[in-house]
Amino acid sequence: MPEVSIYDTRFEVCRGELPHIQEKENNPHWENFKDAMRFLGSIGFYVGEDKEIKRMYPALNDSRRAGRYAVWQAAPAVGRLSRSDCTADLKFKAEWHENVFCIHFYQDVQYENPNGGYYDFDKLEKMPYLIRKQYELTESKLIDYFTGRGFPVNYQENRMRGKAFIINDYIGSCHHPQKEWFRLEEVDGQTPEHEYNAKDRDGKILHNGEVKYFRDWSGYLIRGVIYHNINNMWWVLPLDGDVMNKACFELFDLTDAEPRRRVKEHRPPEEYAERKKWLSLCSTKELENELKRRRRAV
Repeated sequence: MPEVSIYDTRFEVCRGELPHIQEKENNPHWENFKDAMRFLGSIGFYVGEDKEIKRMYPALNDSRRAGRYAVWQAAPAVGRLSRSDCTADLKFKAEWHENVFCIHFYQDVQYENPNGGYYDFDKLEKMPYLIRKQYELTESKLIDYFTGRGFPVNYQENRMRGKAFIINDYIGSCHHPQKEWFRLEEVDGQTPEHEYNAKDRDGKILHNGEVKYFRDWSGYLIRGVIYHNINNMWWVLPLDGDVMNKACFELFDLTDAEPRRRVKEHRPPEEYAERKKWLSLCSTKELENELKRRRRAV
């Protein structure tokens, strides 16, 4: 029986005990993939070819799919529904392999990787509120779909929140001595064996249970209680109950010199930077001539 694993926003459906067949014809694993794509289409996703794969790796095109969730909206000029006027926030890419097929959900509204949200880590964390709710609804429908077909579904990562998440992680990790449930406050004050895993941005030694600050991927200031994870990584427990994983050098104490506002690195698109570079090499006369050529006032 095929098995389904969920990690962040990725669904993995293993072939399980189905026969191993390289060809797609009469292959039940391939049929399961096509059925899953048809189901996504039935709950509001447009499913089609992955244009990026088709352009760069055409040989893989048959086993790749891409899609987006869209809500029909009325076109303001004519008052009728138009496909070009739909919103498309929640997206996915799917890929089929002989032993497993995967469905990755993501969004391109706010992301860190310059190539787009599909290439980001922590896709669920970065989703805006409404898109995240759309994903949660889609996840629930997919789970009902797979369990209805008899596929067992499990989460690969710890789905607990807050202190329970960290406690459960300590118990399951070979890097911590805890093997049964405990109060998280019992490890307050402890620090890693090696100092280079326990120094914050300013060189101060970190201890479990301390309150530290950091900036999230969007540049906003966040505060949380810290607990050592592994190597130089630390769990941070903000007030909202979500647990974040941060490197020791990202953590710091708040001082008067630290800006309270959002601090975001300026990263303009490469095309804009390249165009600005070439414009800086032009003389004033050349720029004036270009404006005149475009029939614009100087």
